Amino acid sequence: MLKLGVEPSAVTFSTLINGLCNQSKISEAVSIFDEMTERGYQPDLIVYSTILKGLCKSGNTDRAVRFLRLMEGRSFEPNVVAYGTILDCLCENGLLKEALDLLSEMKVKGIRPNIITYSCLIHGMYDSGQQ
Repeated sequence: MLKLGVEPSAVTFSTLINGLCNQSKISEAVSIFDEMTERGYQPDLIVYSTILKGLCKSGNTDRAVRFLRLMEGRSFEPNVVAYGTILDCLCENGLLKEALDLLSEMKVKGIRPNIITYSCLIHGMYDSGQQ
């Protein structure tokens, strides 16, 4: 596209990011995300959620939390789905205290947990022996 002088659109970037995340090429997806923002495109919730999910699926829990903070720093308020993605990842990795702290943070920000949020936490507690 670039060789032909065609400027990629937000949809092009989103598609590339999604494909790279599906192939577990998270570093490349983050690079495309960075290029997208450098070119002046504002990522939407789908792009942010795709990166979060990719980071979590690849076991990059710390990086996913930092990415959540990046969203907030860019005045993009994460929703219950974004928080739920990270909560699930934290619980799956046995980081129950961190998950509960994130749940508290959600509530303080006025983001109401849903059935999926609570299911992840219950599953995490069960797995850690805290029935």
